[in-house]
Amino acid sequence: MQFFKKEKPFYLFSLALFILSALYGLLIRWNFVFPIQSFTYKNFLQSHSHVAFLGWGYIATIGAIIQCFVSSTIKQKHIYKITLLVIFITVTLMLFSFPLGGYKLFSIVLLCLFGVTSYVLSFKLLKDIKGECISTKLIKYGIYYYLLSSLATWFLAYVLVSQGKTELYYNTVYFYLHFLYNGYFVFVLFGLLFKIIENQQIVISENLQKYFFIFLNIACIPAYALSILWSKVGLTFHIIGFLATILQLISLVYLFRILKKVYHQLKWKAISKVLLKFGVIAYSLKIVIQILSSLPYFVEKSLALKPFLIIGYLHLFTLGFMSVFVFLILIQLHKIQLKTTSSKIGLVIFLIGVVATELLLFTQGFLLLIGLTPIHNYQLLLLCVSVLLVLGLLFIFINQLKKTSIKINL
Repeated sequence: MQFFKKEKPFYLFSLALFILSALYGLLIRWNFVFPIQSFTYKNFLQSHSHVAFLGWGYIATIGAIIQCFVSSTIKQKHIYKITLLVIFITVTLMLFSFPLGGYKLFSIVLLCLFGVTSYVLSFKLLKDIKGECISTKLIKYGIYYYLLSSLATWFLAYVLVSQGKTELYYNTVYFYLHFLYNGYFVFVLFGLLFKIIENQQIVISENLQKYFFIFLNIACIPAYALSILWSKVGLTFHIIGFLATILQLISLVYLFRILKKVYHQLKWKAISKVLLKFGVIAYSLKIVIQILSSLPYFVEKSLALKPFLIIGYLHLFTLGFMSVFVFLILIQLHKIQLKTTSSKIGLVIFLIGVVATELLLFTQGFLLLIGLTPIHNYQLLLLCVSVLLVLGLLFIFINQLKKTSIKINL
C-alpha cells in the first residue's frame, strides 16, 4: 500500500525518525562532556526512547507485518492508511513535545492518541492475518504482548497522580518495557524472519519452529519477574526469573538448530548474513545477561552500576538486536537497499558504533564492579562512538534518497 502517493517512502520516514532519535542520544552524550545550559536531560531522554521504539522499531515492524502477512486486497483498505498516518504524526510530534514540555499534557495526549490508534491497527491485523503456521503465531502473540504492555501506560498515569514515583510506578514502567521488548519485538522479529525465509522457498522444520515458539512463549510472562527484582522481592521471584531464563535458553537452542539447517540455503548477500549473525549474537548475549540478572549478587551490583550495566543491556537490545534485525528484514523485503559502496560503509560504521558502545558501557561497569580504575575520558569516548552511530545511519539514509534505491510500496 502506498502510504503517501507523492511523498517520501513509508520506511524512509521510519528511518528518518531513527536518525533523529539517535541525534537526541548524541546530544545527551554531548551534554555529559560539554554541559549545555538549561538542558533538560530527562525530557530529551523521553523523546529519544519513545521515538526509537515507536517511530523506528514499531512502525518499521508493523509495515513489514502488513507486507508479509496481509493479503494484497485487504492491505489497500483505508483503515491501514489512516492509522499509520496518525501514528506517524503523533510520533513525529513527540520529537518536540517531550523536549519542550516534558511528560506533560501535550505529550500525554500524543501518547494516548498513539495508543488508541495502535489498538485499532492491532485488532485489525489480528482479524486480517490468516493461517496457523508458526510464523503467523509468532506475529499474533507479538501483537497480544504489545496490547498487554500497553495496559501499563494507562495505569501509569493513575499511579503517578495517586502515589507519585513510587516502587509501583517503576515496576509499571518495567512491565511496559518487558512486554514491549521480550514480548512484541522478539516475537514479531522472529516471526518476520521465519516468514521471509519460507517465502524464499526454504523449508524450516515444523517441529523445531514449534518448540522454539512454545519455550519462548512459556518464558515470556514469568520473565517479568526479572524486571522487579530490584525492589527487593523474595527469593521466589529470583527462582521464577531464573527458570524463565532457562526456558529462553532452551528456545535459543532450537533457534540455533533452525538457523544451522537453513543458513547454507540462504541466497543472501554477505551483508545480510552478517546482520543475521550479529543480531543472533546480540540476542544470545541478552539471554546470558538475563540469566545473570536473576542472581541476587548481580541484581545488587547492576542497580549500583545502572548507568553502565542496565543502560548497556537496553542498548544491546535496541541497537544490537532490534535495529539490526529491522535492517535485515527491510533489506530482504527490498524496502531498504545497500547497492552502493557508501551505503554498505554506512552500515559497517553503524555496527562498529554498536559494538564500541556496548564495549564501553559494559567494560566501565565491570571495572567499577571489581574495583579497578575506570576508563579515562569515558564520557568523551562514548560521545565519539555515538557519532559513529549517527554517521552510519546518515550514510544509509542518504543512499535511500535515490529513486532506484528504495521501493515506495508498503
